[in-house]
Amino acid sequence: MPEPVALRTALDKTYRPLSGQFLTTVLVELAPRRDLVRLPLNLGLLLDTSESMAGDKLEAVRSATTAIIVALDAQDLVTVAAFNSRVNLLLRGERRGPAILEAAAQGLGKLRAEGVTSLLVGLDAVYRELRRLAGPDRTTYVMLLSDGYPTTPQGYIDDDREQYLNRVDLEMRERGVSLTTIGLGDAANYDQAFLRALADAGNGQCLYCRTVPELAERFATEFERIQRSVLSDVRLTVRDLSGSVRRLWRVYPDKKLFDPPKPVDGRFSVPVGALQEGQPQAFLLDVVTDLPPGSSPGRIQLLSVEVQWPSGGELRQLSAPVLLDLTDDRRALAQRNPEVVRLATECLDAMLEGQLEQAVASGDSGRQTNVLMRKKQLTRRLGKTDATRVLEEMEEALARGEVISQDALARSSQATKPTQRLG
Repeated sequence: MPEPVALRTALDKTYRPLSGQFLTTVLVELAPRRDLVRLPLNLGLLLDTSESMAGDKLEAVRSATTAIIVALDAQDLVTVAAFNSRVNLLLRGERRGPAILEAAAQGLGKLRAEGVTSLLVGLDAVYRELRRLAGPDRTTYVMLLSDGYPTTPQGYIDDDREQYLNRVDLEMRERGVSLTTIGLGDAANYDQAFLRALADAGNGQCLYCRTVPELAERFATEFERIQRSVLSDVRLTVRDLSGSVRRLWRVYPDKKLFDPPKPVDGRFSVPVGALQEGQPQAFLLDVVTDLPPGSSPGRIQLLSVEVQWPSGGELRQLSAPVLLDLTDDRRALAQRNPEVVRLATECLDAMLEGQLEQAVASGDSGRQTNVLMRKKQLTRRLGKTDATRVLEEMEEALARGEVISQDALARSSQATKPTQRLG
C-alpha cells in the first residue's frame, strides 16, 4: 500500500562549483494522498466578546458560530469559549446533535459585549479543554476571532506579545495544535501583524474581515478547509546537514518564515501541523556549503529530509536524500529550476511586505516610497494584480501627503500571503 504522504525534493541549482561558499535552495513538498479518510476534528472556537464587539459584530459571531456547529460531522468535537475580562466556556468537547444545538443557542444568546480583551486567559482556557480530547486520531485546531488589541486585566494594551506567541508555539510544537486567526473590522483597531504572527506560530491561516457581513463566509470557508484534514501532528526533520542553514520558509499554500533552525549534530525538526486533502505544503530551505580548493567533481549528499506522522498508535516516517553535484562546467552551473526560483521570488515578496510594515511604522515616507517601488515591481513580475493595485493605492496616498492606513497594510498582507501556484 502506498504511503499516505508523498515526499518530493528539488534544488534551485543541482550543480555547485568545486570550491568556495555556495548557496543552494532546497524545495521540500509534502502531498497527502487523495484517497485518505479525513480525521475527526477536535475544534476550539475562541471568540472575543469585549466591549468593542457590541451590536452587529456580536450578532454575526452568534450566527457564524451556530453555522459551524450545524456543519459538524458526527465524530467531530467542538469547544466554544468566549473571552473578555474573563472566559466563558459555552461548550466543552461536545458532539453534534439536538442537545448541543440547544446548549449553543442558550450560551450564545446570553453573551454580552463587555469588558476588556484578555486574550491570554482565553488561549489558556481553550487549550486546556482541547488537551483533554486531543489524540493522533483527531485534528486539534483553534479558530480565534478578535477585533481589538490584547489587554492586561486592567484594560491597558498588553505590549508583551512574546507570551502569546510562545503559548501558541508551545501547543504547536508539543501537541500539534494549529491556530487560525480572524481579524474583524478596521485594521486600525487591532494589530493585524500580531494576529498574523499568532497564526504563523500555530501554522494556521490569518484572515481579514473588513466588514461584518464577510465574517460568516470567512468562518465557513476556513472551517471547511480544516474539516478536510487527513493527517495530524506532521513533523519535518532535516538530517545529515552538510552546510549551514540560512533561512527556512513555508512557501505553499501560503508563506511563513520560521525562526532560524539551530541544527544539533546536523539535525533539526519543525512542526508542520495538519495536512488537508488535496492541499500539499511546500518549504524552502537555504543551505550554504563551503568546499576547500582542490575538491574533485562528483556527487555529495547535501542533506536528507524526513516527514513523520502518527498513525495507529505509532510514529511513521518517510525519508529522501538530497544530492548535489560538484562541477566546474559553466553551462551546468548556469542551470536553474524555474519552479524553485519562482517560489524563492514569492518569499522575497513576503520579505518586502515585512519591510513595508516596518517602513510605515517608522513614519519615513522616503523609506516607504522605496520599498513600495521594489515591491510593486516584484508583484507585477509575479502577476499579482490585486497586490499591485493595493500598492498603487498606497503610492497615491503618499503623493497626497497622507499616511498609509492599517487597512491598506492588512489588504496588502492578505494579497501577499498566499502563493498563487506551485510551479
